[in-house]
Amino acid sequence: MRMGPFMDAQKWRRYVWLFLVTSAVFNSAFAVTHYSIPEEMEVGSVVANLATDLGLDVQSLTKRRMRLDVIANKKYLDINKETGELFIVEKIDREYLCPAKTSSCFLKLDATIENPIRMFNIELEILDINDNSPHFRRDVMHLDISESTPAGERFSLNNAVDSDIGSNSIKTYYLSESDHFTIEIQSGRDGSKLADLVLKKALDREEQAVHNLILTAVDGGVPSRSGTANIIVQVLDTNDNAPQFDKDSYTVHLSENAPIGSLVVKLNATDLDEGQNSEIVYTFSLYTSEKTQETFNLNSETGEIRVKEIINYEDFKIYNMEVIATDKASNSLTGKCKLTILITDMNDNHPEISIRSVTSPVKEDVAVNTVIAVVSVSDKDSGENGQVDIHISADLPFALKESSDNYYELLVSEPLDREKLPEYDITITVTDRGNPPLSDNETITLELLDVNDNVPQFPQTFYTIPVMENNAPGASLSSITAVDPDLHENQYLVYFIIEKEIANTSMSMLFSINPENGNLYALKTFDYEIEKDFLFHIEARDSGVPPLSSNVTVHIIIMDQNDNTPLIVSPWRAQGSEVKETIPRSTDKGTLIAKVIAIDSDSVHNSRITYQFLQNTDATLFSLDQYNGEIRTMRMFSYRDSRDQRLVVIAKDNGEPALSATVTIKLSTVETALKTYTEVPLEYDIFSDLNLYLVIGLGSVSFLLLITILVTIVLKCQKAKPSKAAPPSRNSVISERNSTIADSTLVSNDAYWYSLFLAETRKGKLVVRQPVPKGARYIVSSIPRSTGLTETSDSAASTLQVRNIETMESRMKSEALKRYVSVIILISALHTTSSVTHYSISEELDEGSIVANLATDLGLDVKTLSKRKIRLDTLANKRYLDINKETGELFIVERIDRELICTTKSGTTCVLKLDATIENPVRMFNIELEILDINDNAPHFRRDTMHLDISESTPVGERFSLNNAVDPDIGVNSIKTYYLSESDHFSIEIQTGRDGSKFTDLILKKPLDREEQASHNLILTAVDGGVPARSGTASIIVRVLDTNDNAPQFDKDSYTINLTENAPIGSLVVKLNATDKDEGTNSEIFYAFSLYTSEKTQQTFSLNPNNGEIRVKELINYEDFRIYDMEIIATDKGANSLTGKCKVKILITDMNDNHPEISIRSFTSPVKEDVAVNTVIAVVSVSDKDSGENGQVDIHISADLPFALKESSDNYYELLVSEPLDREKLPEYDITITVTDRGNPPLSDNETITLELLDVNDNVPQFPQTFYTIPVMENNAPGASLSSITAVDPDLHENQYLVYFIIEKEIANTSMSMLFSINPENGNLYALKTFDYEIEKDFLFHIEARDSGVPPLSSNVTVHIIIMDQNDNTPLIVSPWRAQGSEVKETIPRSTDKGTLIAKVIAIDSDSVHNSRITYQFLQNTDATLFSLDQYNGEIRTMRMFSYRDSRDQRLVVIAKDNGEPALSATVTIKLSTVETALKTYTEVPLEYDIFSDLNLYLVIGLGSVSFLLLITILVTIVLKCQKAKPSKAAPPSRNSVISERNSTIADSTLVSNDAYWYSLFLAETRKGKLVVRQPVPKGARYIVSSIPRSTGLTETSDSAASTLQVRFIFIFKSCLFSYFTIYCGF
Repeated sequence: MRMGPFMDAQKWRRYVWLFLVTSAVFNSAFAVTHYSIPEEMEVGSVVANLATDLGLDVQSLTKRRMRLDVIANKKYLDINKETGELFIVEKIDREYLCPAKTSSCFLKLDATIENPIRMFNIELEILDINDNSPHFRRDVMHLDISESTPAGERFSLNNAVDSDIGSNSIKTYYLSESDHFTIEIQSGRDGSKLADLVLKKALDREEQAVHNLILTAVDGGVPSRSGTANIIVQVLDTNDNAPQFDKDSYTVHLSENAPIGSLVVKLNATDLDEGQNSEIVYTFSLYTSEKTQETFNLNSETGEIRVKEIINYEDFKIYNMEVIATDKASNSLTGKCKLTILITDMNDNHPEISIRSVTSPVKEDVAVNTVIAVVSVSDKDSGENGQVDIHISADLPFALKESSDNYYELLVSEPLDREKLPEYDITITVTDRGNPPLSDNETITLELLDVNDNVPQFPQTFYTIPVMENNAPGASLSSITAVDPDLHENQYLVYFIIEKEIANTSMSMLFSINPENGNLYALKTFDYEIEKDFLFHIEARDSGVPPLSSNVTVHIIIMDQNDNTPLIVSPWRAQGSEVKETIPRSTDKGTLIAKVIAIDSDSVHNSRITYQFLQNTDATLFSLDQYNGEIRTMRMFSYRDSRDQRLVVIAKDNGEPALSATVTIKLSTVETALKTYTEVPLEYDIFSDLNLYLVIGLGSVSFLLLITILVTIVLKCQKAKPSKAAPPSRNSVISERNSTIADSTLVSNDAYWYSLFLAETRKGKLVVRQPVPKGARYIVSSIPRSTGLTETSDSAASTLQVRNIETMESRMKSEALKRYVSVIILISALHTTSSVTHYSISEELDEGSIVANLATDLGLDVKTLSKRKIRLDTLANKRYLDINKETGELFIVERIDRELICTTKSGTTCVLKLDATIENPVRMFNIELEILDINDNAPHFRRDTMHLDISESTPVGERFSLNNAVDPDIGVNSIKTYYLSESDHFSIEIQTGRDGSKFTDLILKKPLDREEQASHNLILTAVDGGVPARSGTASIIVRVLDTNDNAPQFDKDSYTINLTENAPIGSLVVKLNATDKDEGTNSEIFYAFSLYTSEKTQQTFSLNPNNGEIRVKELINYEDFRIYDMEIIATDKGANSLTGKCKVKILITDMNDNHPEISIRSFTSPVKEDVAVNTVIAVVSVSDKDSGENGQVDIHISADLPFALKESSDNYYELLVSEPLDREKLPEYDITITVTDRGNPPLSDNETITLELLDVNDNVPQFPQTFYTIPVMENNAPGASLSSITAVDPDLHENQYLVYFIIEKEIANTSMSMLFSINPENGNLYALKTFDYEIEKDFLFHIEARDSGVPPLSSNVTVHIIIMDQNDNTPLIVSPWRAQGSEVKETIPRSTDKGTLIAKVIAIDSDSVHNSRITYQFLQNTDATLFSLDQYNGEIRTMRMFSYRDSRDQRLVVIAKDNGEPALSATVTIKLSTVETALKTYTEVPLEYDIFSDLNLYLVIGLGSVSFLLLITILVTIVLKCQKAKPSKAAPPSRNSVISERNSTIADSTLVSNDAYWYSLFLAETRKGKLVVRQPVPKGARYIVSSIPRSTGLTETSDSAASTLQVRFIFIFKSCLFSYFTIYCGF
C-alpha cells in the first residue's frame, strides 16, 4: 500500500489534533501532548516538531540530553536532536500494540531533559486501517452428522476473526453450493458475525459418505478482504443393515478322530454398515446342543469352526448346529445359518493289554522257561481292525507264548545275570491290523534277586607300599580294598592277613588290617637299619553262603630316614668335654695337628659326613679338610699368636634335615725352652711326682669301672627262669586266640570294659556274648558292620548265629516255592475257554439285591467257591457287585446309577462288564450286566436364570434362542415339552432336534418400551414323558435396552450471572445442569461451548465437560470487558448423539484492581561517600489507573536509611541524601521505594534501587599490634625470613594498597637497613646478615606502613629482635695440654695406692647457660677396674693397687661433652706407663710357687669323674640284683590282643594291645575322658591304655620313674665305643 499521498493529506491533521496543556510548579513545566497517526507509517516519517510544540530551544537539546522512554523493549519513535522533530523508528502495528479490540489505541511516551530535569507526557493515538484479512481459527472444520439426523437441524461453525475494528471487521459469510446444507448468519452482542450450518435435506451414508463445503468470510473494508475455510461433513452410520451369511445352510463331511484344532468350515457373514455396525461376532445359538458345543469350537471373530475334542463315530454320527452372526452396534442386528456335520467312520480304537499275573522279584538263577507273567489282549474294533499281534523286544531274554485265545505267557528264554542287568523293563506291544494300524503297550519291571556267584576282586594283583622308618605305631599305611559286584551280605567283605612268620615273628604282630574297610596299619616302629622290607598276603572274604574269597600280595618297603646323629670317634673325649692337645710353637706350615673322624649309622646319602670349623680363634692359622677331617697349620706361629687356640669342629651328615655333632679341641703351644727374668733353668721338670700319682689313680679306677660294667652285662643277659602264672587281676582284658573262642575276641572279667564294649556293640562294631562257663569272664568280638560272624569256633554263640541264618534261608526257599507253585497252577488252568454271561437289571436297586446265582449259571460247585478264591474285578474304583461264596449268588454291594456309568446318551443300552476269576485251576468268566433306565432324573436347565437384553426398538416377531433343558434319562423319560408363564409381550415356539431333543424360541409379540417397563420376568418350564412326569424350571429375565430417543434438557434456557472482576482463578461462576431420560451412555452428558461463544470468552472461562461447572480461567478486568455472552451445548454419549442448548450472560462488577506504579525517571549511581547532604540522587514518578480514592497514592521509604523523599511536582518525587555517608560502614544501599493507594483494601507496589558508594582515602593503616618481639636463632642464614608484619587499611583500591619501610636508625655506625630488609608489598621481614649471640644480643627499630591514596596516610610500629643462643662451640680441653692430635704420656709407679689422683681433665665451652655445661666420660679404658673418672670435675684416680697381672702400659681416652642439643664433644688420650721400684729375679721366687699346672687340674677332674661313675654303676647293680622278680605268666603272642598288666610297672586298670583296631576304639574313649592312650612300649610291640575316672589325673601306683610316667621302661645297656681312658653307655 502506498502511504506518500496519504501522508501529505494527513499532515495538516497532526497540527489540528495537537493541543498543549501547560502548568508550572516550582519553575518546572510538565505538559501532556496528544498526537494521532494511522498505523503502518513508513520508517522515518515525521510525526511533529516536538521542540516547537513544547517550547524548547532546539540548539540545547543535545546538551540537555533529551531522550524518550522505550516501551515494551521496542523503540517505535525517537527525537531528532538537530531539528527537534519526533519521527518513526519502526513501523507501528495497531493490532500488535493493542491486542484488545478497543475503539481507541494510545501509545504513551515520556520525554526527559536534564539541566534542570524536566519531563513531558506524550500520547500518540494509533488509527486503524484495513490491513488484515478475515481468517478462521481452523482452515478445516470437521463435522460428524448421523444419517438419521432430521432436516432443519443446526450445527455451529467456527467463526472467522479479523484483527481490524469497526467497518474493517467481518461483515458477512457465504457457503458453497450444496443440496443438503445452507447457512444462517447471526450477530453477536459485540457486533461479531456468526454462522450456523443448517441441514435442509436428509443424509444417506450409502449414497454419499462425505460432503465437502467451503465457507467464505468477507469484511467491510474498501477494498474488502476475505478468508475461507473447508467444511468436511462426515456422515455417521446407523445400524440399519443386518448381517447376511453366504448360505442359509451348510453340509460338511468330517472323518472321526480329526485332529484337535483342524478346520471344519469357515462361515462368512457380511454387513453393509461400517465401523462397529459392520463388525460381526459369531456364536452358537441355543438350539445347538451342549455336546456339539463341547466337540466343536467356533471362533467368534473369524467364523472358523474347528475340532475341539476327539470325535468318535461310535458316539455320534451327525452333529447339527445353528450359528448366529451379530454386529457390534448398541442395537445389534443378527443373521442365522444352519450347519450339519456328517461323521465318517475310521479305525480309531486302540488295542488294549491287561496284566493278569506277574511274579517279581525272582532270583537271578531262575530256570529257563519259567513263567514270569500272564497277559490278555483285546480290541473294540471288528474285522481286521480288531485282530491283534503281540510281541516284545527281540534283545530281551524272554519270550511270549499263547496259552489260550487272547491270553499269553511271558517265559524266561535265556539264563539271567543280575550283575549285568539288575532289572528288566519288559515292554509288551500289541498292534491291530487296521490301516493305519494302532498299537498299545504295557511295561513290566522284573527285578532280579542276588545270588552269591562272584568272587571278590582286588584292583591290583600286587601292592608295593613304601613306609618311612620311625613310623608311629598304629599309623595307617594304605587302604587295600576289593570289589564284589554282588549285593547285600554277598557284597560285604572282611579282610584278613594270611599268617606268615619271619624270624619267629608273625605278620599279625607287625601289621594289622581293619576287617571292615581294608585299612592297613603298622603295629610297631620300623628301623631301616634292622628291617628293609616285608612280604605277605591279604585275603578278602565275602559274607555270602557259602562265602567266596581271594587274596593279594603286599610288599612293604621300609624307607631310610635321617635319624642317626653322627658320632665322633676320633679324637676321643669325655661327654661334653674338650679335647686338649699340646703342640710346639715351632710347628711348621702344613703340619697335621689333629684328625676328626665321625661315623653315621644311616645309609646312602644320609651317612655322608662333611667337616667345618664352627669356631676358630685365628682363621689364618688352621685349615680343615671338609671330607677327611684333617686339621693342619696354614702358617708358622708368631710371637703375636695366643698361647692357647680353641677350635670347634662340626661334623654334619647329608640328610634332610641334616644332623650334626661337634668336638672342641683346645690347642696349647709349648716353647722349646722356658725364659725367665734372670737365671731360671731352661729345662724345668714340670712333670712332677704328683702328676704321676694322678695318672696311676685314674688308670686303676677306670679298670675297676670296666670290670664292673662287664659283670653287670653278663648278669643281665642270663635267661630268666619261667615264672608262675600271675593271679587273676582286676580290670583285665585277655586275648585268647588259641582257645575255643573266635578270633579277634577279647575276654574280660571287669564290668567297666563290659559296659564299654556293650556301647560299641550298639554301633555294630562288637558282639558281647554270654559269659564264659562259670561266669568268670565276658567274651567280646570285633565283627564287620552288617555281617554275621565267621565260622571260627564251635561255641554256642557261633552255633546260634548259624542256626538263625539257616532258618532264614529255609523260610526264603519256602516262600519262593509257594510263588512258583501258584504260577504253575495259574498257567495250567488257562487252557479253559472263557465264557460270556449276560444279565439285565434296573438301575437304583437296593444294596443286597440278588442279580442271579452265578455259581449255578457257570456250573460251579458252591462248596469249592471259598477254597478256589472266586473274586470279581473292581471297576472305576467302585465295587458295585460281589459274589456270596456260601451260596454263589451275585448281589449288589452299592447302588448303581446308570447315568453315572454311561454318561453319553448316544446308545440305547448301558452294559457293565465284569471278570470273575477262580483258582485251582485258574478260570475266568466274562459277565455283561445291562443297566435299564428308570425315570429317576427331573429335567433341569443348564442355567437356573437366563438373561436376555432386547432393545426397545426391536420389531414384533423377532425370535430369541433360549437354553434348552437337559434330562439324563433316555427314551420316553426324557424331555417332552416346554411351558411359558403368562406374558403380554412374549410367547414360545417348540422345535425338535435331529436327535429328538426339544428346543424352544422366545418370540416378541408386542413392542417393548423401556420407559414403561425396563425388565420382564418370565418362567420357562420343561416337562419329561415319564410316569409320573417330572419337570424343571428356569427364570428368564428380559432387560429392555435403551435407544437414544431423548435429548438433554437444561434446567433453564438462559442464565444471568453477576461476577466481580479479579475473581480468583478457578473460582466457580455457575454450575449448569442438564438431564437426559435415557440410560447408560445415552444419558451420559458432556458440556461444551458452542461456536457462537467468542474466543476471548473461552480463554477467560473454563467449562468442565463432565459436570457443567463454569470457572474463572484468567483474571477478569472490568476495564477490558464488562459483559461476557456464551452458549453452552449439552450432548449425550449415544451412538447418534442428541444435544440441548442454553445461553449464559456474565455481568462484571468493577473493583479496585489496579496496583499503583512507580517509574524511575532519573538515578545517579555510584556517588562518592563524602557526597553533600540534600544532594538529589534520583527522580521517580507514581501513577494509578484507578480513579477517586483508589487512584490516590502515598509514597515512602524505610525510616532507618540516610535518605528522604521530597515531592517536586504532581506525582513526581526527588530522592535526597539526608545524612553523611560512610562507605566503610556500608558500601552500598538497597533503597526500596513503596507506593500504596487509598483503596479498600489498599494496593501497593515498590521499586528497589541500589546506590553504590565510591571510596575516599579517609582511613589510616592500622597494625594488629603496637609492639612486635621476634626471636631469631644465631647463625641464621643471610636472607632468612624472620616474620611478616602487616597492617590493614579499610579503604579500597589505591587507598588500600600499603607500602612498608624500615625507619632508619644507626647502632654502632651500622644502619638498620644494612642489618634487616622488609618487603614493601607484603611486610615480610628478612635478616641481611648472620648474627652471633656472643657478639649481639638484640635490636630495636620502627617499621612504617603508608597507603597509596592522595594524599597518602601512614602509621608505624616498634620491632624488637632478640638473638637466641645456639650450641655452636665445641668444648676445648685445656688440661692436660697436648699437641694437636697427640697423646698425653704420664708415668706412675706400680706401687701407687688406691684413690691416688693420676690426672685431671679440664675443658671450657664458649656457649652460654646449659650449652656450656661439660661432663666427662671414659671413651676407652684398658682396665675398667683400675681407674675411675669424676664426670663433673674430670679427676682420674686409681680404684685399686696395681698387681703383677696388670699391663705395664695403660691407655685412657676421655671425652668431654657439653649439654647442648645436639651435644658437641672433644677427646684426650692419656697413656700411662707404670715403673717398678725394684726388679726381682727368678731365684727369688717365693716358696709358694704355683706348681699346680693345668695338667694337674685335668688329671684330678678325670680321676673324680671315673670314680663317681664306678660308684653309681655298683649301686645300680646292687639294686637290680636285690629286687625280687614278680611271677607272671607271659601270654603267648596273639593277634588283635589286649593284655591287662596290673601288677607290672604300668598303672592299674591298664590295657596293653598290639592291634590298631583296639587302639582306634580306645582312642575314641580317650576323647570322652574315660581312657588314656599313651606312648608305645619300647620296640613298638604294644599300646598302653588305662581307664581313669573322668576329670581326674593318673593314680600314683609306684614311686619309681616308670610308675610316675605310667610306662614300664626296659633298660638295656648297649655296647659303646671304648676310648683310651673310659667307656660311655647310652640309655
